[in-house]
Amino acid sequence: MQTEWDILQSYTRRIRCLQAIFNCRLDKESVKILSNPPTTLPLFPNLRALYCHYTQRNMPLLHLPFPSLIILDVTFEDPRLLRNAFNSFSQFSPNIREFVVRTFRREDTFYKIKPNYMCRWQNLSSVDCPDIALDVNTLVHLSRMPALSHLEFALTATSLPAAPDSPLVFSNLHDFALHSESLERISRFLSRIRLPTIVDFSTVLDNCPSRQELSSFSAGVQASNAGHTIERLRLYQLSSFQDTVTHSEHFTLCLEDLQPFMVFNLRHLSVDIEWDVYLTDTRLLALASAWPHLETLFINEECGWNTPCGITPDGLIQLLQTCRSLSMIGLAINTLGYTECRELPASLGLTLPPSSDICVPDPMMEDTPSGSLASVGLLSPPRLNFIDVLDSSINEESVPTVAAFFASIIPRSFTFYYWRVRETTERPGWEMYKRRWEEVNRRVTDAVSRRS
Repeated sequence: MQTEWDILQSYTRRIRCLQAIFNCRLDKESVKILSNPPTTLPLFPNLRALYCHYTQRNMPLLHLPFPSLIILDVTFEDPRLLRNAFNSFSQFSPNIREFVVRTFRREDTFYKIKPNYMCRWQNLSSVDCPDIALDVNTLVHLSRMPALSHLEFALTATSLPAAPDSPLVFSNLHDFALHSESLERISRFLSRIRLPTIVDFSTVLDNCPSRQELSSFSAGVQASNAGHTIERLRLYQLSSFQDTVTHSEHFTLCLEDLQPFMVFNLRHLSVDIEWDVYLTDTRLLALASAWPHLETLFINEECGWNTPCGITPDGLIQLLQTCRSLSMIGLAINTLGYTECRELPASLGLTLPPSSDICVPDPMMEDTPSGSLASVGLLSPPRLNFIDVLDSSINEESVPTVAAFFASIIPRSFTFYYWRVRETTERPGWEMYKRRWEEVNRRVTDAVSRRS
């Protein structure tokens, strides 16, 4: 037995990274032998990175010593296995820098385990545990980590520092993500911490926020000192657990709700909450004027707008003029009465290609007005390559002109989505609108392929 183990160790000591090694269904005898070696020497003495999936059967393997480990990325099939899973890691793997733990499923509450083991790691640079609630003691420890640049965890009442007048300072945190049942709890937490170097901030909610909570959230971001450096902001609501209703009032997202965020110098904005949306050309352009370097803009990509308004094609042109780096959008498009294309303004920077490169009009677009953008073969802005029109309605007579418009403002390589919103089948006319947008997409694809 000892000889066989020595032979095995002669190979395992060379291994620096293990991925999916424990994903296979090991038999009980193999697990027993591996977890009870006939020697005190570690089986993987030089292992630096471990990526694995644990089940009840191979849980004993978690107790193997990995003295050189710096990256630990584990997934648990059964969340109950989390409770005492990492005690051995904190004892036998003292140099962990990147810690990731995921579960296959989460119920209606976050997992409250005792993450004391994390306080033994002194060189953490990245912590990613969206389903685990960290307590105050752990957060105090993490705030003292000079190399910590990424942090993601579940926020519960036990996470809130007691004294707002002595906030926790995460001095080098670059990416920050919070998961919480409510936006109000996130706002309170933000008022008790400081994020002087944050660039990317994401929030994931279980419940739909109220208008007051949204307003308090913006104030919380500013109170945390994140407003000076933040470039990417994401506010995302999960589908409500068990159809939970937290507010009797149904809200509509307007310019006034987003105005507080205009003080930030954003490059990426994504808001997705179970509100209707009322934003027109004028209101969207007012937002865009505050973010001239905007690269991505998504408003209710999954929840949809559930209203007939949206940005018109003419408004989209103005948006591209204002935000010259814009490459990805998820906005409702208002095509009502749009049956004739307008000429693009010269300031957009679109120019006519050489005559030999002018695309041959799609025969299926023969009913497109002769003055359309597609018929003159205008080159498109090089950056706009992803368009999601969400739950936009569209009339049959607007299909050819709308297709010609999009064919003229998107590059050779593009992604075009429509009607992927939640609860699509509950929206009146969704099948008809989806079919018409499919036709728009087909025509755009054909026109762009001819141009290639």
